[in-house]
Amino acid sequence: MMRWYTAVGVKMEHPGGLFCVQVGTENKILSGMEIFIWNALLWSFVEETQIYGRMVQLLKAVFPEKDLDGKTGKDEFNFCFRRLITRGLITFCECETEKEAAENLLQNAIVARVMRNSGERFLMFCESFACGTPFWKALRVFKKEPMEERYRQFLLKIEKCGEVRYYLETTEQPNEILEMLSLLYQKKILFIRSVKEVTIEA
Repeated sequence: MMRWYTAVGVKMEHPGGLFCVQVGTENKILSGMEIFIWNALLWSFVEETQIYGRMVQLLKAVFPEKDLDGKTGKDEFNFCFRRLITRGLITFCECETEKEAAENLLQNAIVARVMRNSGERFLMFCESFACGTPFWKALRVFKKEPMEERYRQFLLKIEKCGEVRYYLETTEQPNEILEMLSLLYQKKILFIRSVKEVTIEA
């Protein structure tokens, strides 16, 4: 059984220029390596052993002129990683495949539509390029792509209510809803605003 992670929260503008993420109704400030771990997990479902490498790739894409080899210590990474979990900025589940991880993590999520500024688009470009996407494909984040009508209509609903569990309980096709959510999330159109705790009755 593998452990899969993704980022939680909505990137917000901050008057002081700090890196601010809103989880639920609470604003949280990230700094240093925390920022790059969070971005490396954003819009992805990443197996635990792959996270450090993704973060290093992202750092190298953002700072190509710097020699980062040997300067991104595992101790600092582990400290920041645990801190992000404790603060509710990343979440995880245990399952066998990425598809199962997407379904498990999204079914209890509250999602929000992405409203991107230029800085966020640049970070998306760096993250995509760092993960091996060809340069010309990574540039697509700066363009608006056409979207199927069913996705547009679903996004309009999400703007009113982002609670995924509500849609799963009021549809006859929950698997189709989860597939749609997973696609929109991995296409960088949705944030996971927060994750609801599941209460298990005795």
